[in-house]
Amino acid sequence: MVKKLFHGFVFLAPFTSFFALSAWLRLPVVLNQILFIVTVLSILIYGRVNKKWILKEDLYLISFLGLVWLSFLLGYKEKRSFNHSLAYTNAIIFFFFLSKYIIRHLRISSTAITKTMYRSFIVMSLIMLADFIGINFLDYSLRKTYTVADGRISNMDYYIRSGFRRVGGVAEEPGTMALFYNIYFGASLYFLTISKKLKYIKYCVVIFLLSHFAMLSSAGIALAIFSFISIFIFEKIKRNKISKKQINWSLLILLSIIIVTTIAFVFNLGNIRLHFNDFIKKILFNETGSYTSSGQRLIQWKRALVNFFEHPLFGHGPGFGVQQDHEGYLSVYFTILADLGILAFIFFFGFQEAIFKRVLKMSSKTRPFLLFSIVTAFLHLCIVSDFYHAPLWILLVLIQCVYFEEKAIEV
Repeated sequence: MVKKLFHGFVFLAPFTSFFALSAWLRLPVVLNQILFIVTVLSILIYGRVNKKWILKEDLYLISFLGLVWLSFLLGYKEKRSFNHSLAYTNAIIFFFFLSKYIIRHLRISSTAITKTMYRSFIVMSLIMLADFIGINFLDYSLRKTYTVADGRISNMDYYIRSGFRRVGGVAEEPGTMALFYNIYFGASLYFLTISKKLKYIKYCVVIFLLSHFAMLSSAGIALAIFSFISIFIFEKIKRNKISKKQINWSLLILLSIIIVTTIAFVFNLGNIRLHFNDFIKKILFNETGSYTSSGQRLIQWKRALVNFFEHPLFGHGPGFGVQQDHEGYLSVYFTILADLGILAFIFFFGFQEAIFKRVLKMSSKTRPFLLFSIVTAFLHLCIVSDFYHAPLWILLVLIQCVYFEEKAIEV
């Protein structure tokens, strides 16, 4: 039963908006708490406890969590601060450590975990594509059936961009959905590769591109492109090998893109000049006005730096950024820096560095896919506010799992 519940949690982790009971009681959180209770009961009944599952880099997270509560005690100590301290605790103790314990105790393989993530990826894709077609061509909204755009459970139903209503998938809005989607895409490619189902990869990529078109999240698309190019170059340098066929294909694709783009710009097909200009301004934080997404981020990041220098060591306390302005700092990194202080930031960064090094040491066969997930995720944290997204913590546990499986095979 514990194993089934765990796979259910992994499958539904991105569903933060669908079926949510409140801003705090979202489906992944509810499932995770049930999973915790059942796990504790199974330990009490059978009396078996796995003691060898804490790793060195986990000490960074434990220290970070200790600093969260120290910051709470030294900070403004209001209800919001306590709630945010609990949110940090929930992410680290229940999303990360509970998942780790279950994986080690029940010996759940990375293949089994990524198989569940692959299935979730397919379902998310079908939901987004069905919703996009429904709202744009059939006057039917799938999203409005399962979520509420009240500013707490969900930030939006749809928004118009490039002549279409864009969808938010199963998360609060397209930006968060893109974060989850990129994570599960990399894990899906890992599963298809490790299980030798390579013929399905091309279909997976097509669905991925279509779903991103349905969302049209500027950050999600830009980070996916950046990660793909960076990883491709890194792998070629790492292996010190690039075939003539790969060079020819790369040149052919590049030439095709240049020709198609040139034609589109010359004839201004679909008003592409305006849309491209808006896209570039957004990702370069050069939009006009303070009420644009990039303009708001710049304002909040400046506020975060001002607050950080006021209390650099332990911050103002968890949740202070939201207490001061409901928008928050619109960045996980700036939130940690301003709310929790430089020490907490260093410990969190240390944990990220250790995880990233684990990925770099993986086999060349599977490394690119998990690199895609981790690079897009860590970069996306620059522009999202919430620390407690379950898919991120599942990815971090998965990376540790894959690394030690490969080390065991080597031995």
